[in-house]
Amino acid sequence: MQPGVTTCTEDRIQHALERCLHGLSLGRRSTSWSAGLCLNCWSLQELVSRDPGHFLILLEQILQKTREVQEKGTYDLLTPLALLFYSTVLCTPHFPPDSDLLLKAASTYHRFLTWPVPYCSICQELLTFIDAELKAPGISYQRLVRAEQGLPIRSHRSSTVPRPWQSLRTSSRRPQRHRSWRLASEMLQRPGGGSGRSCRRWEKKPASLGC
Repeated sequence: MQPGVTTCTEDRIQHALERCLHGLSLGRRSTSWSAGLCLNCWSLQELVSRDPGHFLILLEQILQKTREVQEKGTYDLLTPLALLFYSTVLCTPHFPPDSDLLLKAASTYHRFLTWPVPYCSICQELLTFIDAELKAPGISYQRLVRAEQGLPIRSHRSSTVPRPWQSLRTSSRRPQRHRSWRLASEMLQRPGGGSGRSCRRWEKKPASLGC
């Protein structure tokens, strides 16, 4: 495929992502857009869930949008994109061995550590999340399920843990896959400020990220 040429699937995912971000500017918010936002997030989820490779496409597009946010200084869109990135990684069935998506994400979000609170704090949390996933793929999903079920957290770390797709046929686990998307939809409605101190004390890049 030639550079700059996208497939039909990529175009559809990009359009669905744009619909999720549409109207999230603080100056344009109203009490009537919540239902539409939830529907748009559900449509994006359904589209991406049709094929494991769609998750990787969505992650690439989220990172591209995030880089655009940095270039344009669009504060309002950083939090929604961060939440979508987090929920998509949780639901991603598999990262190919040669994939550098998480390393690209670490490099992208590290640039926001000089932004004011709460944006730098959000990105610091994402960097911690990405670091954990690089060390033990799927560990965050496992911890989420254990916390929701009231199970004790194991003190030792495993090198690899099962991804959500491995238990799709188990009805008791299916709601857990979608909870992160619902959480993202709810969190998008919480306004954030663009002023305040930054996270410059976190500017030192974690050594384990290797970027």
